[in-house]
Amino acid sequence: MRQTRSNLTVRYLRLVCLIGALMAICGQAVAAEFSVFLVASDLKGQPVGDLRAEEVTVTESGTACTVTRLQPGTEPMKVALLVDNSEASGNALLALREGLESFLDVLPAQHEVGLFTIAGQVRRLVDFTADREELVKRSLAIFAQRGSSTVLRDGLVETWKRRFEDDDAWPVFVVVTSDGSEGSAMRDEPFNEFVGQLRARSATVHTVMFKASRGGGVQTNVSLFLAENTGGIFESIAASSALPTVLSKLATTMGAQYEAAKDRYRVVFECDNDTPTEVQAGVSRQDTSVRIFASRQPAP
Repeated sequence: MRQTRSNLTVRYLRLVCLIGALMAICGQAVAAEFSVFLVASDLKGQPVGDLRAEEVTVTESGTACTVTRLQPGTEPMKVALLVDNSEASGNALLALREGLESFLDVLPAQHEVGLFTIAGQVRRLVDFTADREELVKRSLAIFAQRGSSTVLRDGLVETWKRRFEDDDAWPVFVVVTSDGSEGSAMRDEPFNEFVGQLRARSATVHTVMFKASRGGGVQTNVSLFLAENTGGIFESIAASSALPTVLSKLATTMGAQYEAAKDRYRVVFECDNDTPTEVQAGVSRQDTSVRIFASRQPAP
């Protein structure tokens, strides 16, 4: 009988700084909990589906860490769908509604979606649910809010704090926004903390941005930054008429990524080092080998 331990090391890299005053994220402290992802296989190479937290060990630079939770990748995604219904989106309203319907129709049915608008302030339209009929019905009733700007950063942070839980295994944001003006009052410090929490929880932010005005500098930079640092997708389209196609494709991609990574357990751990650099993981179960990953995102 044999026990094997992963020879792979997950290296936790510092966030890439965005040049300029928009965000100074490097060097900021992040959440105390971290995640690593693990696939356990038996002697036949088949995934082990009944692994227990007490069977998993994590070390950071050779020092033992504490495993606090083990979550199977088969738990559904929890998707916060944030929709820009600001004045800038008015001319794209029909395509926006059709795009949301396409996204909801294509995304596999087991994943819960919460629907929120981010014009002026974040508003919850539908709480997280797998009820596609209710979600589609409410998305088709979205109207543009006159005289409003998009509160992208406020909407992201508020939704994260109020609607996601610490034990959500697979948190995802999907942002559908115009390139209009950004009206968030969010200061850099709480936004930096939010980004650190996303990374520690291996949350993902996908953004589809449609051209609606001559603005968009802040929103574009924020969206690109989040995609880069969470392994998400950023797509900018010149014509809003492409929204149904692009959002349908995004839903397909998200479903495929889920299927490809659903054998990966999320291992939540705490270490004495608040900025882990080299993490290794293994299991004590006999005749079991492991592979570890920094996230659920596919290799580039």
